[in-house]
Amino acid sequence: MQNRDEMPDSTIIGLDQPLQAGNALQRDKLGRDRFAQSAATALRHVTSAAGFVLSIEGAWGSGKTSALAMIEELLLKEIEGSHPIIVHFNPWLIGEREALLRHFLAKLASAAKLTDHAKNGKKVAKELKTYAKAFDVVKLIPGAEPWASMIKSVVQAVGETTDEIAEYKTPDIELQKTKVEDALRKFPRPIVVFIDDIDRLFPLEVFEMVRIIKAVGDLPNVGYVLAWDAEYVSRALESASVPHPDTYLDKIVQIRMPLPAISLSARGNLINDALATLHPEASKSHFTGGEERLSMLYFSGLRELLEQPRDITRVFNTVRVIEPALRGEVVFSDIVGFAALMVKASAVFELLRKHPSSFVGRLPADAGLPGKDSDIVKKGAKARDAAYAKCSTPEAVKRLVHRLFPLTAKTEDEFSSNRVLDVEGHLAAPARLLVALQLSTSASDVSFVAARRYLFHPDQRGEIQRTLTPLNCLEFMESLGDVAESLGGGGISDIGDLCLSIARLVDTEPFPSNYRERSGAFSPRPDAVAFRAIGLLVKTVGPSQGPAIAAALVQDEQSTSVAMQVIAVSYLKADYEGLLKCPPSNKEKLQRTFAKNCLTAAKTGRLLQTCIPHIILWNLAKFAKNDCPQIFEALKTADPSLDRFAVEILRDNFDSHKGQMYALSEGAVLEAYCPIPRFRKHAEGRLTDTAMTFPARAAWQALVEGKRLYGKDGSLARG
Repeated sequence: MQNRDEMPDSTIIGLDQPLQAGNALQRDKLGRDRFAQSAATALRHVTSAAGFVLSIEGAWGSGKTSALAMIEELLLKEIEGSHPIIVHFNPWLIGEREALLRHFLAKLASAAKLTDHAKNGKKVAKELKTYAKAFDVVKLIPGAEPWASMIKSVVQAVGETTDEIAEYKTPDIELQKTKVEDALRKFPRPIVVFIDDIDRLFPLEVFEMVRIIKAVGDLPNVGYVLAWDAEYVSRALESASVPHPDTYLDKIVQIRMPLPAISLSARGNLINDALATLHPEASKSHFTGGEERLSMLYFSGLRELLEQPRDITRVFNTVRVIEPALRGEVVFSDIVGFAALMVKASAVFELLRKHPSSFVGRLPADAGLPGKDSDIVKKGAKARDAAYAKCSTPEAVKRLVHRLFPLTAKTEDEFSSNRVLDVEGHLAAPARLLVALQLSTSASDVSFVAARRYLFHPDQRGEIQRTLTPLNCLEFMESLGDVAESLGGGGISDIGDLCLSIARLVDTEPFPSNYRERSGAFSPRPDAVAFRAIGLLVKTVGPSQGPAIAAALVQDEQSTSVAMQVIAVSYLKADYEGLLKCPPSNKEKLQRTFAKNCLTAAKTGRLLQTCIPHIILWNLAKFAKNDCPQIFEALKTADPSLDRFAVEILRDNFDSHKGQMYALSEGAVLEAYCPIPRFRKHAEGRLTDTAMTFPARAAWQALVEGKRLYGKDGSLARG
């Protein structure tokens, strides 16, 4: 069997175990010792002259059983031999309504018989059993209480033989009750019966149990402590057609003691204890502002939802199960809020699961659809209100939802200034919500855990790169800078190598495929996303290192696309004011180095496999025109068909109708590499190859025909 310390943290579930007499007072965390003391003092009204009934009342999961344990412990602290005899009776464990009275009287008889006061104890036991048998006769009397029929097997339940039973005579029931009372008065110690879990019974069983207490509750020297949810018991009696059920209870119970509400400090202690049982990594600060956000959620409905000890146990059991899969992907505070909705607001959670857009607006797959997020969320207001109404504490649930999903607050005319940041793991960020709903990151989701590992663990970068897909690579690249900025850059010790790693990453798969296969006219270029991420890293970690890192990127043979971006902002554009900029004095040297690296890449076939070969080719024609013929010959040597070169050099506009278009829009660019007539002649030859496919065929055809054609099928482009 596994040792607890060896078990996965997600399997260690906090059990909802009540306190036990013996250490209940010591382990009490709700400050209910004075309440228990008051109840124990009240039970001293149990005397040889009269019995006594006291009820401990509270909602399900409020700690009634633990309160009984504390009361019992206080009673047992009295001098040995004089403290009460404690009898535990749990009707919920009996399982049969007809057996309740049988087991109840058997418990009393057995407890009396087993005391060290042998003579008196046996006398009480005998009279109780005879009293029980008397009820078996009463059932034959017209108008007698129907529960009397349950008594006939009480005698067998306390272990007497059939011969011994036969010795009992069946007296008049009132006379026999008098004998029971006389025997109990002579009994030297009170008997206190603890009856728990009455509110777990079905309504008819509740009715039977209450009538049992009514029948025997006035026996001298016997006290009863009843634990129940008074509202449930009243409803059960009402369903059994008992008129004025509350008044009915008052006739049976001498003192009714509602459990005190959990104080704010006690509630905080329970939550802190629950937090302490989680894996140490669970509440680690993976995101900035996490602790502050948990506090905001607590005072925005979570406190009211966790109103009973059992609520806290159940919610944090859920946290314990789901948190490992979401660790570092969703901020811990929102994982707790998510678990609270699962446990305490199932109707709201089900709506969230089926219609997440009703809480956050457009999902990642809906990014291109028209309409505002706020309008989408507003349409879901009626469904949310209906879900709130099904919860036990609608207003608390609503406040928690407003804090977790600020757009819902705004559409419901409440002010919310809460930010929604994907990079800080907020559940209201559509991408984070989808991660939470599927309890892990999928192939299309960005993993913040992977982003942090990439930033802080150089030895893991290759492994992480292999996990990237065309669906998530751009978001991953974007998150690198955002995560570094949100964490303040602390822990990054190799800023130069990290920037080179990111720049090289963008020219490896799946980034080039992502850009070539884009379907939107405004899809971001991977090199631009990488340039932004590097810029944020430099700004966060080492602003003064910007020029040196920029120069290193331009001179690196494997950072071609990002190097082109650096040259563009440093020497080809006048409006860039960022840190990642090379000094003017190095312009000629760096441009020559870049052109030389491009020639090397062309010879190895790598230049046209980069992320943005068309932009590199076009810009080389502007500042390294003399190097272009050599680069062209190198490309032709590597691929005599020149199909890929044509696809890149003849790129034109892009639209969302059919995608990439091809045309000879900049003749001067092509002339830098090869005379246009020569290139057109080569195109005519290529078009005779029936095996050639699109988009290469469209590019060559556009050059020969002087038209703008779609690369998808060679059709004439619009406009």
